[in-house]
Amino acid sequence: MGSALIYILVAIVLFASLAVAVGRMNSGATPGNSQSLQLQATEILQFSQAVRTAVQDITVNGATEAQISFENPVAAGYPNAGCVTDSCKLFASSGGGLSYIKPQDQWLDASHNAGANYGDWVFSGNNAVTGVGTDGGSDASVELLAILPYVKKDLCVQINNMLNIANPGGNPPQDDAVTDVTDKFSGTYTASIVMAGNAQISGQRAACIQDSGAPATAPYHFFRVLSAR
Repeated sequence: MGSALIYILVAIVLFASLAVAVGRMNSGATPGNSQSLQLQATEILQFSQAVRTAVQDITVNGATEAQISFENPVAAGYPNAGCVTDSCKLFASSGGGLSYIKPQDQWLDASHNAGANYGDWVFSGNNAVTGVGTDGGSDASVELLAILPYVKKDLCVQINNMLNIANPGGNPPQDDAVTDVTDKFSGTYTASIVMAGNAQISGQRAACIQDSGAPATAPYHFFRVLSAR
């Protein structure tokens, strides 16, 4: 009788394991991976959208595009002499009211840990997105962007999936330029890089892309347009 009970219990455990495995196969998910990527992508999209909303609020309340300040207590390099009160600072309680959220290590490709501004958001006035705002390559056509540089490829793909942006052949769209993730916005817009040459990128207000170059080594960056110009 005891042996029969053991066999029954083992059969129940095996059946439960089989059901879980089949469920995972049907969903196409790697255990713990797809759900984790979706959560990470959601956090990135939500924070960048919150920054965009704060930029809009600040400008509606009277700040000019040149006065927007990303000065914060975590990431240095964002002094803006044109912003003389907290009302034009995104990360001030009487301005945008945001708290800077430092990117998590699991979001990033550690093989690029020597890259400029690895491990931080980059708020940039040096990149233009073709099809967004006014094109032309001048300082006046440069967008204000939030950029998360050096994103892991699988997370980059997940972000695009959630934005309904095609990943050709399972790869994020590749730009024909190298995104400027070095220069930080301090009140001046400078025509440096034009993100163009790919149908999946043109006109997008948010996307995750790969820099031009060898696909095996070129980094992936997420960007969101904060202000189209």
